[in-house]
Amino acid sequence: MSKVASILLAGGESKRYGGNKLLSPHHNGLPLIQYALQQLHGLNLAGTYVVTGRWHSDVVDVVDMMTASAAQGSNSTKVCYNPLWREGIASSIRCGLQALMLEKSLMQAAGNEYTHVLLHLADLASVTTATLQALLDEIPSNPNHIIYSQWHKRGLDEQVKVKATVPAIFPKAAFESLLALRGDKGAKKVIEDWKDKGQAIGVNHPESAFDIDAPSDWNAYRSNEA
Repeated sequence: MSKVASILLAGGESKRYGGNKLLSPHHNGLPLIQYALQQLHGLNLAGTYVVTGRWHSDVVDVVDMMTASAAQGSNSTKVCYNPLWREGIASSIRCGLQALMLEKSLMQAAGNEYTHVLLHLADLASVTTATLQALLDEIPSNPNHIIYSQWHKRGLDEQVKVKATVPAIFPKAAFESLLALRGDKGAKKVIEDWKDKGQAIGVNHPESAFDIDAPSDWNAYRSNEA
């Protein structure tokens, strides 16, 4: 039986935004980071690990507020501060996975370790509990595969390319590859390597294409949602 934890990456500097984009208001009034966490909590996973960096204290305040108002026994959320956040996204992936694996080693003795991790980004404004659930639904049929989000992009040459990205689910056999990532490179390399081996499954997830990098992206988001 699968036991899935999630890692929410929220450790970036938001340089293009000019401030903490994680606190920018989503269309429903919630800070973006709170919105992302609510979508994960709706999945009722075994646990959620939020990786912080430049905006650690702001994120902690939101998590503490959500924890205080959460029902007893609801999704467990842990915050992991990444002191190497300036390196880039790879360091945040390692930080979250190391925290998860530390707890896993304690759980392993009880025969209750995590089998998969769902890797998600905190700045994806269109991703919902339902769209993430579509990834989880593939685990029973593909327990040993990476299950990744895919969307289509038309290039300047008018050719349509399929993008493979997170949110994505990684089986524990892929954890070492994630821990080997360095610099400002995310999990795409691991996904592509597993695709080449025939051990990755893509799920259409166009919502994963839209992230918030600059304030103007909110206007584009709202126009798209209208």
